[in-house]
Amino acid sequence: MLKLWGRRSSANVQKVLWLIGELDLPHDLIPAGGGFGGLDDPAFRAMNPHGKVPVIADGAVVVWESHAILRYLAATYGENRF
Repeated sequence: MLKLWGRRSSANVQKVLWLIGELDLPHDLIPAGGGFGGLDDPAFRAMNPHGKVPVIADGAVVVWESHAILRYLAATYGENRF
């Protein structure tokens, strides 16, 4: 299952959530950033050395930066719709 680290109040996370919804992908939202913290945890920094949200993990594939995530999701799951 796709995992997304971020918080719903982040505009960049909202973009990713929008596309996840359009693609009807099952996912887990893991609260991170802002008041949730966690961005300095070594495990999070191992996924994204920049320490920012959003970050997704799709199996062994980890992608950060909202536009890179959107491109990855569209290319992987969009079936030429996007």
